[in-house]
Amino acid sequence: MPLADGSMIPGMFTAVVTNPVDIVKVRQQLQTQGPGSVWSVTSRMLRTEGFMSLMKGTSASILREGTYSTIRLGTYEMFKDLLKKNTQGIFDSEGLPLKVTSSIIAGTLGSAIANPTDLVKIRMQAYYPSGSPYRSMRHAFASIYHETLPGSVGPPRSSLINGMQSMYRGVIPTVARGWAVAACQMPAYDHTKQWLKRRDLLREGVYAHLAASSFAGLVVSLASNPVDVVKVRIMNDTTSQYRGIWHCVMSIMRYEGPTAFYKGFGMCWARLGTHTIVTYMIYEQLRLLAGVKPL
Repeated sequence: MPLADGSMIPGMFTAVVTNPVDIVKVRQQLQTQGPGSVWSVTSRMLRTEGFMSLMKGTSASILREGTYSTIRLGTYEMFKDLLKKNTQGIFDSEGLPLKVTSSIIAGTLGSAIANPTDLVKIRMQAYYPSGSPYRSMRHAFASIYHETLPGSVGPPRSSLINGMQSMYRGVIPTVARGWAVAACQMPAYDHTKQWLKRRDLLREGVYAHLAASSFAGLVVSLASNPVDVVKVRIMNDTTSQYRGIWHCVMSIMRYEGPTAFYKGFGMCWARLGTHTIVTYMIYEQLRLLAGVKPL
């Protein structure tokens, strides 16, 4: 079971620790005029919204990590075992293809299920000149569920189907980001740690966990930032600015240039790097305490 190895706890803990970094990253990625430095975005938030603005969306971030990370981390080894057992030796048990494939399956499942929580988190973290329209996470969920989809006409849709469509806005780039994270983070950590151990550079333990998770954090940040920019733009698009994913990509390319896909990279790396290190350091220790073998 996903919860048996403590996979929920690291993600939820890191959600709180990294929320200030995450909200600055989201604000940078939503800016369409100029890059917006970390200092300018942070100082503007502190000046106009106060210190606690850095913790906006924390509840949704905790819920998102409690869902996404629990599924992604908790099912990774299950899928590794299933693939190894049912593919008649196609996958080497220590090979990178098995790790990448298992991680992508687990990441796809987790990111798809957690999309509504990711959507609410981004909406709660975005900047609103007239003040946030959301009083709480619960109010944000209800408001998004009942809002009119971009491009539609008529009164707000409140049926189950249209409500779910609203909650799953941006699910394709969310899953695409999940693929990028899944294809890099867990395999990079797992493979790097095994590489260090095989060459007797480090033994299983805290130093190996720290080294492997630090490298994995850099790799996953480089891979996921472009998709994250598109995901954030689409999820926060309530005025039909973008007709779809491809239109969003081409608009960014045309009006802001290719470097725009790396807006917020410093904060992305700070967040994902910290997130990766804290998650795997805690995760490995919880596995040890539970009597489960290391990754």
